[in-house]
Amino acid sequence: MVSDTLLHLLRDNYLIARLRGKRSNLLERQQLIALSEAKSQTEIIGLLAEGPYGPELSKLGAESSTIETERAVRLGFADSVMSLIRASQGDTHDFLVQYRERFDAYSLAGLVVFKAQGKTWEEYLTTRLPLSLMKEQEIHRLYSLDDLSTIAREGGDRHLVERLKGFSMTDIEGERASLVRDVVNGWGEERLYKYIDKKLSGPDRGNCLPIAGSAIDIANLTIIVRSKIIGASGVKDHLIPSHWKLNQRAVDQLLTATDAAQALDVVASHEYYGRILSGARQKYEESKSLSFIEVALRRYQLDISRRLFLGFPYSVGIMLAFLTLKENEARNLAAVLVGVAAGLPADELRPLLALQD
Repeated sequence: MVSDTLLHLLRDNYLIARLRGKRSNLLERQQLIALSEAKSQTEIIGLLAEGPYGPELSKLGAESSTIETERAVRLGFADSVMSLIRASQGDTHDFLVQYRERFDAYSLAGLVVFKAQGKTWEEYLTTRLPLSLMKEQEIHRLYSLDDLSTIAREGGDRHLVERLKGFSMTDIEGERASLVRDVVNGWGEERLYKYIDKKLSGPDRGNCLPIAGSAIDIANLTIIVRSKIIGASGVKDHLIPSHWKLNQRAVDQLLTATDAAQALDVVASHEYYGRILSGARQKYEESKSLSFIEVALRRYQLDISRRLFLGFPYSVGIMLAFLTLKENEARNLAAVLVGVAAGLPADELRPLLALQD
């Protein structure tokens, strides 16, 4: 533990100081609320022009679509990740590459859903996450395939093939498309969790596990609840076999729940996640959406990240904390852009944002 700490102190001191400076540039709660009250996309772009997203947003024209503006925000986030990777060394660099690998799963999930909806390669390309390690040529080849298990095998691994059993490209629509996305994204989150759990030690492992562990637990919860909403069978096959606080006993309780509402009652009484997801059933019944679960997870991860910045900084946990804050900011901005473009009132848009108290 001491040697790990000294190594980070000697090697990453400049990088950590740089992170603290970048953190001070993150949008505050009140700024995001103000953006949610904007009247147009043009107004939002103007408000962001002087910040870290300015360089990408300045490339947009007056008639740019919401998709193009969203992509500019994602490119701003990607630039932050890549600048850290370029500046890092040793096991810190290895960790950041593993973090980036998560986005292969996000790209693959988007590819499958777009392909199933009959969208063209060009339509998919405008939404592709820029951090994927897969080359564009490889992704294009995958997009030309029509069999889901072949895409999962060549773009993922045998574990992903097993978890997607029971799905086919011909029936991926509506909530079922969301379920496939949940399964593929969960596979990506598990890879980062396993790297942290198996490869890291001491403060590195201890500081990162709450963020990565909660991600896989909530992924499993979402898969179970969404499966109950659509009446999908074979739910166990789709689950992440790894657990953090949501152990096998808790998963079994969720699986035996009669419907989505009862499953949400079960998690609301969980000894750990109950405080994060209190009132889950009521929120679902009011919104008829599971988006509140993702927002609750992100708020929890924001709190963990904020505490990591206040503590002893010399572990890779400070890297994950910053990237969690930055990724949440990008997701909030994307939600604001879509909501404002759709004419969503500010009081309906704000619950979709994960904001620090």
